[in-house]
Amino acid sequence: MKTLIAILIIVAFLQTTILPIDLVLIILICRSYIKVGKLNLILGFWLGLLVSFLDLTPLGVQAVIYLFIIQLVQVLSKFPLAGNSLLIVPISLILLSLNHFFISLAAQTTTQLFPKVIVESLLSLPVLYLLRLWEDRFFVRKEIRLKIAKH
Repeated sequence: MKTLIAILIIVAFLQTTILPIDLVLIILICRSYIKVGKLNLILGFWLGLLVSFLDLTPLGVQAVIYLFIIQLVQVLSKFPLAGNSLLIVPISLILLSLNHFFISLAAQTTTQLFPKVIVESLLSLPVLYLLRLWEDRFFVRKEIRLKIAKH
């Protein structure tokens, strides 16, 4: 978990300085799609505060938007169709569009929405597979236990 937080903080700095892509939100959407939990909401809130601080937008707006989006993804991930990995692309397209719309509303600016959102939503599929690989390979689940045979 510490490495995920460190990666997300580095991605937040990269997002606000070099990359024009909202990678933090993409990673949080994909993680919430894979694993439902309270930790996603905590990560979303604090990283939303960090991104809004680094991006010089009104403090707390992105944190509230991240919380709303993560909660919505966690609700959507409980449906039977959520087993399909390709469903993350339209979900992220809609949610990233909502994110950009609400941020532009809060900042009272206009943004060119669709070329950036389409690239971000297509990027969510490889991020989903990388996060699944990360969660399956490097985190031990509580259900898996080794049985030691006594001779």
